[in-house]
Amino acid sequence: MSIKMKSTRIALLSTFTAIMAFCHPATAQHTSSQSLDLKNVKTLQAEIQINAGTLKITTQTIPKADSRFTYTKESWKPQIKYNGEPGKGLLSIKQPEEKNTNMKDKDRNDWDIKLPQGVVTTLNLRMGAGEGNVDLSRAKINRLVMEAGAGEFNVNLANTSVSDLQVNAGVGEVNLDLSGNRTTNLKATINGGIGSLNLVLPRKTGVRVKVNGLGGLDNEGLKKQGGYYVNEAYGKTSHSVDITINGGLGNVELALGD
Repeated sequence: MSIKMKSTRIALLSTFTAIMAFCHPATAQHTSSQSLDLKNVKTLQAEIQINAGTLKITTQTIPKADSRFTYTKESWKPQIKYNGEPGKGLLSIKQPEEKNTNMKDKDRNDWDIKLPQGVVTTLNLRMGAGEGNVDLSRAKINRLVMEAGAGEFNVNLANTSVSDLQVNAGVGEVNLDLSGNRTTNLKATINGGIGSLNLVLPRKTGVRVKVNGLGGLDNEGLKKQGGYYVNEAYGKTSHSVDITINGGLGNVELALGD
């Protein structure tokens, strides 16, 4: 192919690309961020609600609550409220309510939130449709109330001090890690929906699980004792994990971790 023909071909391709970009413009994106200094806060009560999109929550060692949001619709900009009292903080992050929050293929609504690892935290979490990755391992989580809608939700509570856990699962998959060392008793109620619930339990802390529902059950490492499933450490440790699972129509999988 001659140099002239190559140049002509490149020019045609460039023109075609420009025309396609004009006909199908890139979806506009908006970003916003927030950083809260919590160095004098001993306890934090946080409420996080996302209607549709991707949620990521992690912790950090510095006493701050940092968040960054990327979204295609200006109306999806989260509403952030914070009230501070002596030693106590109240944090609310919510997506505005809309009649129709359906997301198209090119839409984005990504939340990235970092909570302070060393602050005793009560967390109320509502996730609608989408994907949630919540890693609170080694954090001072006192209580977690979680409502999961449709999608895949991964929650890591390994090596935490959570003592009260309530989960309402919808349609999709919920993966919940409760493994690791415990310094407090844990009482949990998990209401499953239509989908799967995969639960990883501590091996060295006594565990007792009650499972109700019409769905399937896969059990690895626990034995049946009366109407409960227990591990080998049950009744032999100073702290215990007591879980009631109302399985709904989905499948429940129990397994032992570390």
